[in-house]
Amino acid sequence: MKQLVGKWGKSLGIYLALMIIFPFVMPDEYYRSVGIVIGLHAIVSIGLCLVMGLAGQISLGQAAFWGLGAYTSAVLTTKVGLTPLLGLIASAIVPALFAFILGRAIAGLQGYYLAMATLAFGYIVQIGISEWEPVTGGASGIISIPKIAFFGDSELSMYYLIWGIVTCVLVFSLNLMHSRIGRAFRAIHKSEVAATSMGVDVRKFKLNAFVVSGMFAGISGGLYAHYMGILDPQPFGMHESIKFLTMVVVGGMTSIWGALIGTLLIGFISEGLILLSEVVPGLQGDVDTIVFGAILVLIVMFMPEGLVPRLRSMYEKGRAKKTAAQAGQRIERKAAT
Repeated sequence: MKQLVGKWGKSLGIYLALMIIFPFVMPDEYYRSVGIVIGLHAIVSIGLCLVMGLAGQISLGQAAFWGLGAYTSAVLTTKVGLTPLLGLIASAIVPALFAFILGRAIAGLQGYYLAMATLAFGYIVQIGISEWEPVTGGASGIISIPKIAFFGDSELSMYYLIWGIVTCVLVFSLNLMHSRIGRAFRAIHKSEVAATSMGVDVRKFKLNAFVVSGMFAGISGGLYAHYMGILDPQPFGMHESIKFLTMVVVGGMTSIWGALIGTLLIGFISEGLILLSEVVPGLQGDVDTIVFGAILVLIVMFMPEGLVPRLRSMYEKGRAKKTAAQAGQRIERKAAT
């Protein structure tokens, strides 16, 4: 933890300051709700970053885990009568169990086959939610989901609850990334053969990453259900999985901070498209899917490492040149004397 604070202390300080002051700089309820939704997405994208950036797996079914968490908490609180807190705990456990089962089943798959398997899982979950009407309400969904009481149930209290959880997920992931487990994940990402030869249990670590990612998505889904108060199957399909994937790729798959920055960028672009569609009717519909797909293609073509790793690389190169220039000047001054 000391190493984490030492390396990321300034970044964490800036992040916390911006997170705390945002609701006061943007006091409008609409922008607070945008901040809440971006926070929910950030929890999912950080988990996806662990799977893609550290464990080197491709997941196109992250929205399915998000939906499982949302419907688990919604069903348990509206039909069984559990409290929202117990519902949230269940929303973390159930998707993690599904991730464990799926991870075990597809442990031997790689590349396109793994992507197709997770894509198929996403479709199965969405169809199951839509068709299991006695439990999920089918296409009509679930209404009257109770709010979470966190110093009241205002938009501001919900904002700080969600971003407090984002902070916990962020710190946990950064700490994991710089631990012995994180080093094992990076070894797997670079070469599974080399990692295996070094004694790393590749399947075990990949499965653990998949389970943690599913758990994070489930927690976000549970929070989403209690924030919205209503649910239907539409937000948990392929469209949302592509959106999560774009967030991680844009920010940088190998960077936890990149996943957060990518979520912020895609979140604000998404809201900008919504506002623009009110002015330009032709932009209504699924134009955001086209935009996200285009962004994904452009990033893969021209900046495959992502935004944050590219900026970090540019900064380090500039710093190295500056250090070299200063060293050269010192040598020249000594030679002159």
